Amino acid sequence: MTEARPNLLLVEDDEILGASLEDRLGLEGFAVTWVKSAREAARTIRRVRPDAVICDIRLPDGDGDDVMRDQFQSIGMVPIVFMTGYGSIDHAVRLVREGAWHYLTKPFSIDDLIATLNAAAHRFADASPAAGDTPLGVSPQMTDLARTLKRVADTDLPVLLLGETGTGKEIAARHLHGAGARAGQPFVAVNCGALQPELAESTIFGHEKGAFTGAAGGHVGVAEEAGTGTLFLDEVGELPLSLQVKLLRLLETGEFRRLGGRRDLSFRGRVVCATNRDLAAMVAEGSFREDLWFRINVVSCTLAPLRERPQDIERHLATRLAQATKRFDRPRLAFGTDALDVARRHGWPGNVRELINRVDRAAALAEGDTITAADLFPEAAARVEAGDEAVVGSEVSLSEARRAAEREHILRALERSEGVQSEAARRLGISRTTLWEKMTRYGLPSRPDPEG
Repeated sequence: MTEARPNLLLVEDDEILGASLEDRLGLEGFAVTWVKSAREAARTIRRVRPDAVICDIRLPDGDGDDVMRDQFQSIGMVPIVFMTGYGSIDHAVRLVREGAWHYLTKPFSIDDLIATLNAAAHRFADASPAAGDTPLGVSPQMTDLARTLKRVADTDLPVLLLGETGTGKEIAARHLHGAGARAGQPFVAVNCGALQPELAESTIFGHEKGAFTGAAGGHVGVAEEAGTGTLFLDEVGELPLSLQVKLLRLLETGEFRRLGGRRDLSFRGRVVCATNRDLAAMVAEGSFREDLWFRINVVSCTLAPLRERPQDIERHLATRLAQATKRFDRPRLAFGTDALDVARRHGWPGNVRELINRVDRAAALAEGDTITAADLFPEAAARVEAGDEAVVGSEVSLSEARRAAEREHILRALERSEGVQSEAARRLGISRTTLWEKMTRYGLPSRPDPEG
């Protein structure tokens, strides 16, 4: 994170709200970059490298899914906060489950927004691995990986990182970069799957003025930007064949040429590639060059999914909760036995990314000092109440399952009532006071009721 003013990317197409937020957040100490569309956000994210993102969930050329996907693919897991109306709360909840930091329902308090953004911008600031630990984990699989990366850190051999989404391939690439003499040089990451086809070559290799329509000036690509540091190509399997040829030349000769250029430039950095795809199968079907595969597959390391490393599940839960208790000022917060039991059995399809978001959400919303299984897996508890016994949370207590189901039922009533609490209370058959008390207990957002 930046040392002074946290970089904030604001994505909002409403001119009045955007200008108001830009001014106020600037006064609150953020360095704000305001864009008005999903396309602008995709172009800006990598250049600004924000510490946090605040984004309207509905945009003229896309939605929150587009922005969050571009953000995660371009610069990794940076906290993103969504602004939404009651009609899109289900959408916002889904985005939080998939990796977003939080959401706020319009109209929201500017003080709540500032507090949320401050927490998000400092999300990773308190991380402090225990002695002998590594950013990769404490399981045998990850300590072996750390040793392998350490051994090759001071060589120029290409490294290929394999593994499911969310297993920490970029973290491993940064660990490799920081373990050797390149640590003080640039680490430049680009997600090949997020490259716009018409700009992909320029993004990687750069272009000269006039190289194509709209090229008003020269552009330095990521290969040149990396210098003698590390060029990290995530999702390398998504590179089109035309660019695979140019990447192969860079690896074989240590040279590349800008688009529209007339001279070769030297590349003295290290290339680290990552993918969750089966490159051997892609070679067989002709969508990935065999010679490039051989060239990048010199040192190949596979990151095991979280479900196969139980020691890391426990470690990540403990580390993340320690950070959350500081951030939310809840020093007594701890996991209940039921939460730990369910977490050990959970398949963690989203790997570490999913774990981080589940713990953060549970720490923020848990009513007491104990995080229960229903806090950690609220969707599972709700499905238990509906009679589905095949879910991971099926061993939560009946009271916890009922609590999760009640919260979801209130949320649906608010959505149908467009956030009008008096109408939602009528639908639920309870008083407005009772509804307000339950909304407060469950951490549901509220807005002024037009009926007073």
